[in-house]
Amino acid sequence: MQSWGAVLLIAACALWVRLAFLLVEQSDASCYGETQNCGLIEAWPEQLTILAVSVPLSVLGTVLFVAGTVRRQISAHVLEVIEMQRAEKRARQKKA
Repeated sequence: MQSWGAVLLIAACALWVRLAFLLVEQSDASCYGETQNCGLIEAWPEQLTILAVSVPLSVLGTVLFVAGTVRRQISAHVLEVIEMQRAEKRARQKKA
């Protein structure tokens, strides 16, 4: 789970970087004619698509990564408790 979460977070990060480059390129765009908004209007569909895809990937990646980390730590704790119970049982058997 943790590795799938990391993969999704990396994919979302790549999309965020692409979106940042699109926003930077947008500021360099120049238009000829009556309107100065033509670069903004042409870039919006791609930017919104990238944003719409990256947000769910970020959320799902975060959920999977956190769930995997918590699951791993809980498993380690349970194994530690079992080992402590076994050690306690051995100590009682030695006394008896």
